[in-house]
Amino acid sequence: MRVLVTGAAGFIGSHVTRQIVQEGHEVSGVILPGESTERLTDVLNSLSLASLDLRESAAVKDLVRKARPELVIHLAWYAVPGKYWSAVENLDCVSMTLGLAQALAEAGCARLVGAGTCAEYDWDHGFLSEDVTPLKPRTLYGTCKNATREILEVFCRQAGMSFAWTRFFYLYGPGEARERLIASVVTALLQGETARCSSGRQIRDFLHVKDVASGVWAVAKSKVTGPVNVGSGEPVRVRTIVETIARFLEGNGTIEWGAIAEDPQEPPLLVADVRKLIRETGWRQTLSLEEGLRDTIAWWRDHDRTTT
Repeated sequence: MRVLVTGAAGFIGSHVTRQIVQEGHEVSGVILPGESTERLTDVLNSLSLASLDLRESAAVKDLVRKARPELVIHLAWYAVPGKYWSAVENLDCVSMTLGLAQALAEAGCARLVGAGTCAEYDWDHGFLSEDVTPLKPRTLYGTCKNATREILEVFCRQAGMSFAWTRFFYLYGPGEARERLIASVVTALLQGETARCSSGRQIRDFLHVKDVASGVWAVAKSKVTGPVNVGSGEPVRVRTIVETIARFLEGNGTIEWGAIAEDPQEPPLLVADVRKLIRETGWRQTLSLEEGLRDTIAWWRDHDRTTT
């Protein structure tokens, strides 16, 4: 099968791309001009990479015409840690996504899978289900994602193109940006420094990026349509995660609880209902939280050793 992945060198995209390549499919990837391909080093010779700005409609149409994808997994979006929630770049991402969908429809692509977020839901509901929980995003990021999904559902149906929308929760693992929670704690403690945290009372749904990627690929290969949560379905306190990392690192560094102020708008509980994902695709989580954290620590230990 001919598969096109946008955001192919990103945190999620690199893991998705690797899984598809390893299954023997013909893969084309899209990366930003000048973007590092470090996350794809082991599979670079097994795929075709195009460096382009997805906002350039002529370049997108040319790419689609050459790649002739049967399936597209669209993961490209503005995702700078700490900025993406309110960034105006979200508006550009909406328009580039709709332009891509139009080009795909014109080229006769059979299926499009997009990337959504748990921020589309009404966070007054802690257990978030595709078929039950109301949608009421609180941020520009969540609003743009939700609006994009609504438009694509109608457009793809009209164009005769199958469409699914994967909603991500909290993820972690090799290749994650250092500024994000688990990466920041691991790297600080590995260096014997202080990991600055909030109270850690929040309850969240964390899933290792390899399992996130396998969830995306499972959705893409299936016939499921509409929104699909991709998460662990298991509630865990942030404090528990940080303490587990500290335990694995045997006392390296220290933890400063309450060093980061909590957003009063932040909900106490966010957990995915993953029954649709499991029922419709047969997907199963392969790494427990402890296994995933050990894998992440090992990656950062090796990565820091090779870059210092």
